[in-house]
Amino acid sequence: IQHTARIGYDVPGSINMLLSRLVLLRGAYHEALEKKRSFSRGMVYLLAARTVQEAECADLERIFFCDFLYLHKTEERVLRYFLDSGKAVFIRQGGEKWAESVSPGGFSLSLVKGFDAHSQVCAVREILRKPGISDNTVIVLPDPDKIIPLLSEIASFAGDFNVSMGYPLRRSAPYALFECIFKAQSTRKNGEYYAADYMRLVSHPLVKNLKLAGSNPAITRILVHKIEEVLIGVEKTSLGGSLFVRLRDIESFDEVFELAARTMQKMDIRVTVPELRDALSCLHGLLFSPWETVRNCGEFSRHLRILLDVLMEKSLLSAYPLNVKIIERMYAVQEDFDRVSFREEEFSGEDIFKIFRNKLDNEMFSFSGSPLKGLQILGMLETRALNFENVIIMDVNENTLPALKIRDPLIPREVMLRLGLNHLEKEEEIQRYQFRRLIASAKNVYLVYEESVQKEPSRFIEELLWERQKTEGKLDVLEAPRAVFEVQVISREKKALKKDEHVEFIRGMVYSPSSVDTYLDCPMKFYYQYLFGLREKENLLAGPEAAEIGTFIHGLLEAAFGIFKNKKPVLDDVFKKMFFDMLDEKFAREFEEKRRTDSFMLKKTVVFRMERFLDAESRRDVAEILELEREFAGMVQLGREYAFRARIDRIDLLGNGTVLVVDYKTGIAEVPRFTRALEEGAFSREMIRDSVRSFQLPLYLYFTDREYRGKRTNACLYAIRDVNRNAGLIKLFKTEEDIDNKERFMETYLRALEFILEEISAPDVPFIADRSNPRMCEYCPFSAACG
Repeated sequence: IQHTARIGYDVPGSINMLLSRLVLLRGAYHEALEKKRSFSRGMVYLLAARTVQEAECADLERIFFCDFLYLHKTEERVLRYFLDSGKAVFIRQGGEKWAESVSPGGFSLSLVKGFDAHSQVCAVREILRKPGISDNTVIVLPDPDKIIPLLSEIASFAGDFNVSMGYPLRRSAPYALFECIFKAQSTRKNGEYYAADYMRLVSHPLVKNLKLAGSNPAITRILVHKIEEVLIGVEKTSLGGSLFVRLRDIESFDEVFELAARTMQKMDIRVTVPELRDALSCLHGLLFSPWETVRNCGEFSRHLRILLDVLMEKSLLSAYPLNVKIIERMYAVQEDFDRVSFREEEFSGEDIFKIFRNKLDNEMFSFSGSPLKGLQILGMLETRALNFENVIIMDVNENTLPALKIRDPLIPREVMLRLGLNHLEKEEEIQRYQFRRLIASAKNVYLVYEESVQKEPSRFIEELLWERQKTEGKLDVLEAPRAVFEVQVISREKKALKKDEHVEFIRGMVYSPSSVDTYLDCPMKFYYQYLFGLREKENLLAGPEAAEIGTFIHGLLEAAFGIFKNKKPVLDDVFKKMFFDMLDEKFAREFEEKRRTDSFMLKKTVVFRMERFLDAESRRDVAEILELEREFAGMVQLGREYAFRARIDRIDLLGNGTVLVVDYKTGIAEVPRFTRALEEGAFSREMIRDSVRSFQLPLYLYFTDREYRGKRTNACLYAIRDVNRNAGLIKLFKTEEDIDNKERFMETYLRALEFILEEISAPDVPFIADRSNPRMCEYCPFSAACG
């Protein structure tokens, strides 16, 4: 190796330099280990091979070596010494070529295809329910992640069973907690935490149930939920919607603690604001502050120990035996960090987190059980030298069985092969031998695998099929049925909700154009939203939604055009400068301060829309702006009176004397259609929905006509998102003919409105979901409840 490295392997020069001194480096490494009285596994084997002749074993007549497989050179030297001395007895299965010596015949083979992990587990459940299958049976799990789903399915009927394999630490709740801690630190910026990652960490079940203020975990839980409500905007505060937050800002925000204290008082939990503030400071001191300045493994170990102690003492961990075992393993990892030789060496916090995560990723903990009776659940390695009548193996897929780790060490693969170390081939042969030895000893073998775009059957299955195809002389030798779930289809009959005692409440409601439009779209949605007052939970951290942007633009236009109320608007350069200065200030206050880096694209979009809006606005013939954000309230006379409230964005007086109602639309803008069916009066909710679409403009005109009697009136949708300058942004409600026939025109819409309102309050007309628009149902917050 050294001579070849001086010529040069096809690797970087720095690697060739190390390889050219390989013997020197190896000797120096061993010498350093001996001085420290510390030994790697490889060095222990090497020393054993060198000193085996000094072993004192005169009192031993026989030494049995059983089920050995692919020995290292050092192991061969030790075994050969005892063999030559006449004391060794070797016991093994198979011939010289391990895997090929195991006969694949003599057992009943069944293949079962799944489409994911849970379908495989359900397939195993059905196999176990076969008569007599649970006697002398093993379930082999090459992937230990499947243990919990499997036990969940079979524990109720499998009787006695034993799990003799490790479960990965990375699948545990404490591991997920540390992932949240590391994620919060990785997204921290200028001393501020990304609000979503902050909430993910403090909302972790092991955190929000800590007993920090007395013995009641509900105190911490309520406090955390109030912080969440403040940050996502449920409670309207200055912190709501902030993309990044400072710990001290939350700790000094009295409103959070007052809200939490009031909620707890209603639940008869006595706690003071200072106690809540101390509890939050304790949380921050455990989960955030210490990890900001970690610079070596020693510091990391100390902080880790403190956190583990708090979790054991004040969390719900002790209520779950599995978690206690996990914490025990984490304590062992913490002690390893405290003892490492480089514990005082300085690293970046990110590197230390990676070292810790890599350590945890390879940690396993064992279940307790008895291997002497019952169903056995084992890993592939645990089946060595054991025979079973019934063998069920899950995850017989490539990359799982065989599971081959592609190592990328400092020493290149070419060098490893020159040293006789071909790990990939050896590991594949070992796993093939274990697989074939296990199934060869069985009567019934069930191989369960996942078939999908990402996964394919293992080469071991393909080999078995190929051998049987050659033996039987045909291709179709074995069917592989697909695992299926038994599905009960829920009836999609429309659920009808009777009005019963709600009728008087409905008749006394104060309606709005939006509430009537909601009933037009779906009566069931009207029922949940306006009778029960249910709303989808707002989350400002998820980014600005259409409603929030619409509110921003409406507020901007009201403030900017307010200077022209009862005047003719003059959109000169002075006004435009003022307008965009106002936009900058308002945007910075409502979005940039809270959303930081993700707001620039939104601002560019808003500025672009407003530029097009002002350009279109400057070409309109507006003599005077009469109203801005005017609210109308009163009774609408339709056979009987209905109470209504409506808020109109703007009312203009045009140059031709028409009073024009303007409704800004930042989304889709469609005006009602005056159809023949509508005029003929053969009403149904569906027909009115498809024709009228929305009662906003008809109701706005109804109130405007009462305010400006004798005037020519019209209404329009101002489609702000329509940026095509040539198409125009105004969508008029009435044509000139409609204006001249105002009474007939408005009477038709009011009769349609009366029909809808009568249907809403009719006791014999139930609320039924309207599924004619699947896309609307897909995004409806009540779709899961409407039946």
